[in-house]
Amino acid sequence: MRVRIGSRRPSSQGRAFNAGKLDYRYGAATVEFAIILPVIVTLLLGAMEFSRAIMVKEILQDAVRKACRTGIQPGKDNAAITADVKSILSDNKIDSTSATITIMVNGVVADASTAKRRDQVSVKVSIPVSKVYWTTTIFLSGTDVESETVAMMRQG
Repeated sequence: MRVRIGSRRPSSQGRAFNAGKLDYRYGAATVEFAIILPVIVTLLLGAMEFSRAIMVKEILQDAVRKACRTGIQPGKDNAAITADVKSILSDNKIDSTSATITIMVNGVVADASTAKRRDQVSVKVSIPVSKVYWTTTIFLSGTDVESETVAMMRQG
């Protein structure tokens, strides 16, 4: 047999008082949730938009790498480079008509078919944020998402 020393039995009056306090806590929790909900939603939407921007930047980077590899091959011109970029973008469900493709030979905008052996061919792609966002553009300060410029040396 177990003996409790100094323990009290709960009274019905004490339970009624605690039940009233519990109802008050539910109301306070509801108010606190209503205050913090906009902050949570804003953080969630911001995280989604930053993730989307990073994803689009990686897609642009893949497109630029493939296009530059095409551009350094003998006999390839700007049309082949542009086709590669548009192919990658459309495969990833990004509107390729709004993409800006910059093709340079030795640092000057020119047709890649003019490049000679050991000339540097570089490609850069940018796309407006307004064409790739999921929720809102208020989280992204720039107007364009840009790839890094990829430069390779002409072969053959």
